[in-house]
Amino acid sequence: MVRHRRPELLGLPVERCSQLLGVCRSEYYARPVDEEAPDELEASVQELAAERPAYGYRRVAPPCARRGTAGPRTSASDRARESWAWTTTPGKGPASPNLAAGLRLTAPRQLLATDLSYVALPQGFAYVGVVLDAFSRLALGWAVSESLGNELPMEALEMALAREEMPPGWVHHSDRGCQYTSADYRERVSQAKGRLSDSKPGCPYDNAAMESVFKTYRYEEANFHTFRFVEELEPNLAAFLVDYNSRRLHSGLGYRSPIEFEALHYSTCKEIWVR
Repeated sequence: MVRHRRPELLGLPVERCSQLLGVCRSEYYARPVDEEAPDELEASVQELAAERPAYGYRRVAPPCARRGTAGPRTSASDRARESWAWTTTPGKGPASPNLAAGLRLTAPRQLLATDLSYVALPQGFAYVGVVLDAFSRLALGWAVSESLGNELPMEALEMALAREEMPPGWVHHSDRGCQYTSADYRERVSQAKGRLSDSKPGCPYDNAAMESVFKTYRYEEANFHTFRFVEELEPNLAAFLVDYNSRRLHSGLGYRSPIEFEALHYSTCKEIWVR
């Protein structure tokens, strides 16, 4: 009805149009849906909601559009308040300059960001380390541990370095936590021909991509489970990050997955080279 009567109301304020049509402002602005296929739209939304309960309307809309249906506005369900743990202890080693702040990324593997986070257990916390490609948001390495020792970030780094050879001069960015400023960790980055970059104290925005990964994991996955032991958390994190890389839509990547975004980047570069 709204769609068919809009031409009659041209020139009237939106408030008045809504009153005349007996709808709220948001319904008046809503994108028209094909009235002959409401069941198809509802089925698409229900399927996505079952698969991704925490998706908001911005991430529901693109896959609905690809299927030929409109994406409605949906809201994520509520979450319980989480326990909190401190994961950053300032290191005593010398800090490196912040190279990431002025770096213009043009391809994958130029800048790897990393950080540590936590997941609450019935007795204490489990700690998580992830290494992320800042260009494509691709998770390259991860690890889980019961402690915040140097072994945790080192394991995640080794997984990332084993995945593929890094180009000389790549940048490793982290906070100034004692794990990342330790001599052994910094030596490993140097052996891999990487340059060290540290955030300034009290500047979480320098490593916003990592904060986003951990927030997404807790909000879309970890909060739906009760992990009794680290051994239960580890396969869950691995499965989440595999899905995160291959299927989850990222708003910063044009609602593509990291793997899809990298494939698009390389195919575009190949086309330019061929020309």
